[in-house]
Amino acid sequence: GSAKPAKVAVFVSGGGSNLRAIHAATVGQGGFVNAEVVAVVSNLPNCGGVVWAAENDIPTLVYPPKKGEEGLSPAELVEQLKGVHAADYVLLAGYLRLIPAELCRAYEDAMLNIHPALLPAFGGKGMHGHHVHEAVVASGARCSGPTVHFVNEEFDKGKIVAQRVVPVLPDDSADDVAAKVLQEEHKVFAHVLAALVDGRIVFRADGVPYIVGLDGVRE
Repeated sequence: GSAKPAKVAVFVSGGGSNLRAIHAATVGQGGFVNAEVVAVVSNLPNCGGVVWAAENDIPTLVYPPKKGEEGLSPAELVEQLKGVHAADYVLLAGYLRLIPAELCRAYEDAMLNIHPALLPAFGGKGMHGHHVHEAVVASGARCSGPTVHFVNEEFDKGKIVAQRVVPVLPDDSADDVAAKVLQEEHKVFAHVLAALVDGRIVFRADGVPYIVGLDGVRE
């Protein structure tokens, strides 16, 4: 289509591999997602995702500021994203801080998080990064995979948009599971973003979102 690319802000706290995968999938990079990354937000100004963004001339913002340091308030964060960078959507790609209620309200049905397990299992307090995969292996679960969900004011409680499944084998370590899940994260996050910016996410009567594929099939 000829629609102008949607503007997306991505929040990161680490190396930013999902950020890089999203960027690579955008139309400006020859990809299939009609969007462009216009800002990267992090609580860690030296993390890999921020360094990569700076190298690629993508503006970066720090939120929240370290205790005792100057920085953006929640209202200023919203103003930066909505006003200055005109971001239509927000993606949380391994961001380990709470999202302020102001931002949730400003991006209702327009903010997605990716979680490295099959919610509602292995979510909630302390369940981020490697802890998740360790818990999956320790539980004896036979499968895992990423979940993409909308973000509301209660984290990990937003409605699920998409999931992908990978097997957890008897000899798998947490690292093995993490690697398998991450591969799927990179694919599914871009897939969901493409649907979101195209207006192909529709809501069931009970509020559950689903994706309408380019072929018209609901998933």
